[in-house]
Amino acid sequence: MNLRNIVISDFIILFIGCENKNEKLSWLSSDQDSAFVQIERQFRGFDMAMKEVGYRYTELYFAALDENWDYAQYHLEKIKTAIENGLERRSKRAASAKGFLEYSLPRIVKVVEEKDSLNFPKKFELFRQGCITCHASEGVDFIKVVTPTIKLSPVSQ
Repeated sequence: MNLRNIVISDFIILFIGCENKNEKLSWLSSDQDSAFVQIERQFRGFDMAMKEVGYRYTELYFAALDENWDYAQYHLEKIKTAIENGLERRSKRAASAKGFLEYSLPRIVKVVEEKDSLNFPKKFELFRQGCITCHASEGVDFIKVVTPTIKLSPVSQ
């Protein structure tokens, strides 16, 4: 049994263990192979990774404006993790993401690590352009990435 099957089996066991004894998981097939397909479908592809990245992108921006550098660093780490997890599910996106992960992300990490509020806007713009470049290379350049204007969470400095 490979690692994928072990993880999915553990996931199935977790769901079964958490279910109400009087209620069955009616959506999950009792056939293990079919259940794997159903669970993979629930995890989805790169779109869910991008949903998380979008949220964290906005949090990163406002955290840096608030000079809450630890919070900004936290979201940068989560952005990297979300993209890497998305690439695990959709490896065909790796070539497009490579430039972002090797150039765009490290530049913004550096300015956050240095707590450089003066250069943050310029580096964030380069970071944003990295998003746009990746989208264009994937043929989804209709997904326009802008500088955030609305803070989504109540977290502040």
